Amino acid sequence: MQVEIKKQSFSVTSFYDSAESSYVKEKEIIVIEARNVSSFENYSKEEPFNQLRNIINNKISNAEGLKLIFNSGLCGCGGSHIPLFKKWQAAVPYKPEFLVVNGLEGEPYTYKDYFIMLHYPQLLIEGITISCRLLEINEVYLLVNSAYKLAYENLTKVVSENTSLLKDINIHVMYGPNPDLYIVGEETALLNYIEGKRAEPRLKPPYPHEKGLWNKSTIINNVETLSWIPLLLKSPERFKNKHPKLVTLSGDVKLPGIYEVDMGDSLEKIIDKAEAEDLSFIEVGGISGGLIPKKLININYDVSGLSKLGLHVGSGTIRLFNNTRDPLLEMSKSTEFFKEESCGRCTPCRVGTQELLKFSQQLLNSNETDESINWLHSVSETMQQTSTCGLGKAASVPVVTYLKHFRNL
Repeated sequence: MQVEIKKQSFSVTSFYDSAESSYVKEKEIIVIEARNVSSFENYSKEEPFNQLRNIINNKISNAEGLKLIFNSGLCGCGGSHIPLFKKWQAAVPYKPEFLVVNGLEGEPYTYKDYFIMLHYPQLLIEGITISCRLLEINEVYLLVNSAYKLAYENLTKVVSENTSLLKDINIHVMYGPNPDLYIVGEETALLNYIEGKRAEPRLKPPYPHEKGLWNKSTIINNVETLSWIPLLLKSPERFKNKHPKLVTLSGDVKLPGIYEVDMGDSLEKIIDKAEAEDLSFIEVGGISGGLIPKKLININYDVSGLSKLGLHVGSGTIRLFNNTRDPLLEMSKSTEFFKEESCGRCTPCRVGTQELLKFSQQLLNSNETDESINWLHSVSETMQQTSTCGLGKAASVPVVTYLKHFRNL
């Protein structure tokens, strides 16, 4: 099935702003190194596409491949951390026609997907192709951040050079909007963008696996999620005890970079790898994550461990700050980011992000009151329960965790 893509750009700024007034710029690319990524390094030592060939040659049946993937406990690595089998199993009865791969990675200070697309494009394409064969999908849209030009070129080269292996699977490698916009990373906003519509979130239900691209059943996965598939088919034992995950460690550290860690490891053990200098506090989960002081880092890095402190895995980004940094200032930067990045579609997010920024400015000026704090918690709860998409639900996390862990210090 060939679908014509309209080459258009649509503003995703607030309904009350013009595209020209938006502060959003192309994502800044910094030099980021792989410090410890043993699974990926082992892949590069062998001939690529081995697991795909095993499936093509029936050395691994579709049923066996799906069983290995489902039993692995592989979770989505784009922020939700939902087990992959839940998303795939929900889609199977609808006979999905499209696979959409989210490589937009619009979160600042997050580079794990960029690392994969830049250095291991063959691994990603193999993971995509295996997924398509197992799910009987033949149409793929791979969206790449507009700032990831070299990664885009690497991916298109791999696709063009391996047409015999891809067979009937059409992989469309596309740039995201330029300037890149955070909201397009939301799965239904991404679908609208591909269709040439205004890139704003859709109301759910229906969910993408029911009605996605052009109202057809669609599966949407993150770059990192699909890149683990060839690795787990090759070494399923790697997933037996702990779920591997890529994280981006940065900030006031000697060794910033991409690290392969195990979910469930101590957060303290993970951040020690980067050799922080005079550590004071950290941000877990990226801009949409929360802030905690150094004294609380002895927790497990997994969903249950982080949730006890109001945190989440999020984008897999952990930033470390020394004692010259101010957590209040870092929190206020996050609220400004969300206020600017809100698409304005729903009132809870459009108004709520403005209220969060207003409150953070009150904190900066020491003008907060018990009344304003109570109002903030009410706004936060409303946003989390009624916002159309994850942006509105996560925007208050930096403020709430700051109040919880820092306000009385």
